[in-house]
Amino acid sequence: MKLMERISLLVRANVGSLLGRPAGGPTDRRRSIRDGERELAQAREALAEAAEHQQALADQMAAADEQAQAWAQKAEAALQAGDEAKAREALAQQQRQEREAEKLRVRLEKRLEETDRLESRLGMLEAELKEIRQQVAAGAAQQAQGGSAPRPVKPEGRLAASPSAKKEGTVSPDLEARKARLSKKDE
Repeated sequence: MKLMERISLLVRANVGSLLGRPAGGPTDRRRSIRDGERELAQAREALAEAAEHQQALADQMAAADEQAQAWAQKAEAALQAGDEAKAREALAQQQRQEREAEKLRVRLEKRLEETDRLESRLGMLEAELKEIRQQVAAGAAQQAQGGSAPRPVKPEGRLAASPSAKKEGTVSPDLEARKARLSKKDE
């Protein structure tokens, strides 16, 4: 479980850091792109590692199921041979293996849910990075046409309070809406 917690923390931090960055000039955006690409690569690597762990867990679960079936067959054979003591022992082993398989099944389901949430957060990180790239490209195109430097554009949905909200001590509606969407995804 520690691995999934670390991966979740990494992706949440990466998404939060990109979403919380101010929309600065072209240099800031290029730096954001580099940082975002690095963070995205780390998050993808962490998800690949999580997938490997999920596969190992699925293999363990399948092995426990197979062992439970083997013990059931041994119990059947012992009953046919008339050895009730061996049959009881085999049935007890079968039940232990079935409980172990069920525990592994529950852990695997939890990990699959966590991975789905992480993939969703990774998608948000990718979308934010794409938006920053588009801003840099638009700024470069405008400068190439001889226009002045582009005015920083605040992307829709960015986690930041509006200037008036900062003065009033309230939170912007964009921030509240974004927080609500993120909390729904976490549930």
